[in-house]
Amino acid sequence: MSSAEEELKKLRAGIDSLDTEIIALIQKRAGFAQEIGRVKKESGGPIYRPDREKDVYEKVTKLSGGPLPASVIRAIYREMMSGTIALEHPLKIGFLGPEGSFSHSALRAKFGSSIDAVPQTSIPDVFRMVEEGKLDYGVVPVENSTEGQVSSTLDMFLETDLFVYSELYQRISFSLLGFETDLSAVKKIYGIRIGNEQCRNWISANLPSVEVVDTSSTAMAAKLVSERKDGLAIASKIAGEIYGLNVVAEGIEDYSGNTTRFLVIGKTESPKTKEDKTSIVFSIPNQTGSLFAVLKTFNEIPVNLTKIESRPLKRNLWEYHFFVDFIGHKEDPKIAELLEKVKSQCTLFKLLGSYPTAGSFPT
Repeated sequence: MSSAEEELKKLRAGIDSLDTEIIALIQKRAGFAQEIGRVKKESGGPIYRPDREKDVYEKVTKLSGGPLPASVIRAIYREMMSGTIALEHPLKIGFLGPEGSFSHSALRAKFGSSIDAVPQTSIPDVFRMVEEGKLDYGVVPVENSTEGQVSSTLDMFLETDLFVYSELYQRISFSLLGFETDLSAVKKIYGIRIGNEQCRNWISANLPSVEVVDTSSTAMAAKLVSERKDGLAIASKIAGEIYGLNVVAEGIEDYSGNTTRFLVIGKTESPKTKEDKTSIVFSIPNQTGSLFAVLKTFNEIPVNLTKIESRPLKRNLWEYHFFVDFIGHKEDPKIAELLEKVKSQCTLFKLLGSYPTAGSFPT
């Protein structure tokens, strides 16, 4: 046996020995998690804790000294936590389907692969199923870095009593999928409206006369192309793999870095962490200076606003609901003071939740 083969044999033996230790420690960790699950169940506490999740990711990131990057370590821990949550209580989590949608991808990035991912036909359906207790949580898109707000998500917060429990950001990259590889022969493109808009320049340059057909999701676009055998779909590469479609073109979005913010919705609220965000919605009297007065309150406390969006009141013309996100948790003394002052100035006020910021942890 050569010296190289001897060296490799020793190194592999070292890995085998470590694997034995690692598996034993993973199972020991899972045992502790099962006991935690038992205590949670007896006390009525939530199984999924985004505050604890954030603590774990922060800890393993600090401990990660290489050679594996911290992102790989976090991915490993995400799957371990996914598996242990499943031991405590198999979570059922809804998303805008079908399988292969960007919402599905976001759900997997957040919760791992050991939970029961349940596709829904619309964003309102995700909300309703969670509200009725048929799902533990839902994952819904709320805004995109190039196209702005997802109106149906904002509207459903007004129609339900659900809270924002957590958030995550997902990089969005579109591919053109299908069986037809000759672009000159393509007559139709299927895709969700917001995705079609994000690829409009590419479509105009490469398929200027094609018919664009709006679908309920990118995955549905891929599913339709796989069934009808006509046209192409604007969707994710994973959707192409799921539905057996060829990748005709990749990265067709008009702007690189395109990112969608997703929210985890549920009936419970998240405990306070070191870095939190609070979301509220309010409406104000239709009179001069009303909005200025509310925004002045944010400045006086002071609080860092991260988003403000308006949605029209459906019952009153030219009046609006305002959705606001800002840094801080409702249990912070200054945030509690702010919420009381803002509430006193509004005709409608609703706290949508305080939850851990996604911070610098990409998913």
